Amino acid sequence: MLLTLTVTKVHLPVELTYDGEGLRIEGDFNAHKKLKAGRSCGCIPLPPPKLPDPTLLPIDHRHLLNMTYQDSTHMLHIQALIPRQPDQENKSTLDLYKFMYSVTKGQEQDAIRFCEVVMEDAYKGLVAQKRLKVLINPFGGQGQAKKIYEEQVRPIFEAAKCTVDIQYTEYQGHAITIAKELDITAYDAVVTVSGDGVIHEVINGFLQRSDARQAIRQCPLGVIPGGTGNALSICMLGEQQGFDPMVAALQVVKGRSLALDLCSVTYDDHRYFSFLSQNYGITSYADLGTENLRWMGDARTILGLLKEILSGNSYGMEAAVHIVENNKDTIQRQYEQAHASATWEDLAEQPNGEDGMVVDTIPALNEPVPEDWTKIEGKISFFLTSKTPLLARGMLSHPCALPSDGLLDLLLVRGQYGVMKQLGVFEKVEKGNHLDSKIVEYYKIKAFRLTPKPAPGQKAYVAIDGEHAPLKPFQVQVHPRLAFVLSFNPTFINARL
Repeated sequence: MLLTLTVTKVHLPVELTYDGEGLRIEGDFNAHKKLKAGRSCGCIPLPPPKLPDPTLLPIDHRHLLNMTYQDSTHMLHIQALIPRQPDQENKSTLDLYKFMYSVTKGQEQDAIRFCEVVMEDAYKGLVAQKRLKVLINPFGGQGQAKKIYEEQVRPIFEAAKCTVDIQYTEYQGHAITIAKELDITAYDAVVTVSGDGVIHEVINGFLQRSDARQAIRQCPLGVIPGGTGNALSICMLGEQQGFDPMVAALQVVKGRSLALDLCSVTYDDHRYFSFLSQNYGITSYADLGTENLRWMGDARTILGLLKEILSGNSYGMEAAVHIVENNKDTIQRQYEQAHASATWEDLAEQPNGEDGMVVDTIPALNEPVPEDWTKIEGKISFFLTSKTPLLARGMLSHPCALPSDGLLDLLLVRGQYGVMKQLGVFEKVEKGNHLDSKIVEYYKIKAFRLTPKPAPGQKAYVAIDGEHAPLKPFQVQVHPRLAFVLSFNPTFINARL
């Protein structure tokens, strides 16, 4: 396929060429834009740098947001997000461009057809002009979510002609109520501008509905990083772009539904669902015992871990674990195979089950665990399970975690190891190389039961998805492919590359 259309800009001819893969613009010599001024040398302001010419390379499908012809003005409008560094697309920031060209009288139908063909390809297999329910947490992270949305996200949704319904969360748990009461026929996705806490709430709100399976499939999650850790975002986009609201907004517009496993967390008096992590020990302290340091961003977690390691703290517990694989070499080999062969799943082939029902595969909390479960007792440094590879920037704690393999990844370090050995593990976590350490145990598991047993007077935490959980017996099991999130890719990034 090769389509061309000649338009004009201030009486100069501009040729648009579409080849089925991308759009090339030739002849627009003033297409580049300038950044806002912000640099200075001493007291002398410097002129803002000029961005690269966006017409040097074709604009690919992913970055084309909208192309329309307006008959009233005889103008053709193109709106696109263009990488500032095209040769480093997976790391580059994006800039929003709007190109406007005049259409010569008599070419109106050619212009309309050109726009239709390009937009049909640009949104092939996707929902165009999505109807979005946007939840903004103005209190999360460093309180920047509203500014992030208004300055970086809203212009992209508007350019893509999305219909947006904004609601600010007003208190902890508000997003649960919103998700429970949401009219799912009115929206194509629920977008969170927050950290991982509001994502957790939306998932739990959906799963309290009588039509839970339909709701969570019909309204997948869109994730805009607006918090401190943004773990799910960086697992989909990487540690750099996972903190970039503009890239994340493009992912909402152009993403497909990626299935996620969820975990049910059961206590004696209540049950809820987790999409991220469950942990006890020094890692839960780093998450919850450092909340007074939220102003530091995600660096507070690293600081908390260092403090606990240097203090030599360990925590008592009893656990029973349903282990599926305990060989680290096998786990890593299976991960590479699964990652290399990842493909988009057919949503019509998702597991059957009644709407709103979650099938339990393990005994109730007050019943004995099966005999083939592995018992773990005594002092531990940390017991940390996760469905995501990255728990924060610079923390590739579970490098073999997959979004929908039906398993949890357990990272365990027992309490008998000294400070230097634990620091050695800590130094390798950034790249996931801690799996090579002899003191690190790494398992693929289906479920576990844990009873915290801190020493008398010892301050201890259980953290579920980064939130406080009761310090008493609980159990966790995996429920395959129960949630959906808009993603560019059919699996998480391979953060070890």
